[in-house]
Amino acid sequence: MLFKNMKKKIVFGVLTISYFLITVFDLLLTFFATPDLSLEGNPLVVNFKMDWFGLIAINVITFALYFVMAYYAYIKYKSPVSGETTDMRRYLADITYGDPDVKSIGMIKWPKYWAPQIACLCFSVATALPFARLIIVVEWYLIINGIEARTFFDIISIFPYGRIDYFIALFIAWALTGVWIKVEFKNNKKVNAYI
Repeated sequence: MLFKNMKKKIVFGVLTISYFLITVFDLLLTFFATPDLSLEGNPLVVNFKMDWFGLIAINVITFALYFVMAYYAYIKYKSPVSGETTDMRRYLADITYGDPDVKSIGMIKWPKYWAPQIACLCFSVATALPFARLIIVVEWYLIINGIEARTFFDIISIFPYGRIDYFIALFIAWALTGVWIKVEFKNNKKVNAYI
């Protein structure tokens, strides 16, 4: 258990530091590529005609939210113990609704316990965002250095404001919900083995 908590703290630290550094690189490369922000793709900056102060403020707020989500997912959240160790759906129903016999296709029924839902969301988003945001850093790097990557930029141009990172973050986060459920179920089995 101590090793598991230590591992979670290390992952939290790596993700948080990575996201912070990626954010800083994104801002620096944005400054080099477009000091007047004419090429900036952040919808808030574009639609509200924000300047550098606005862009930096958005990034500070975004990082603060990111930190809170990562902290909750990796440090604060304590997994509930369930007697369900053979069927993942029954386990999920037990920790979500307090009853393993509840059937809710796609989890559309209102949860009784919100903590697992929030932890899953925070885990998925906090784990996905550094990878998704790294694409923006790569994009600025290519632009600044005049590197022709026609296919890369053709794909980016398909997305609103060229923000492929939003869609990649959503896709990765969606995939990670299944990972979170499997890991929690596996950990629950281990806890039950010691009881």
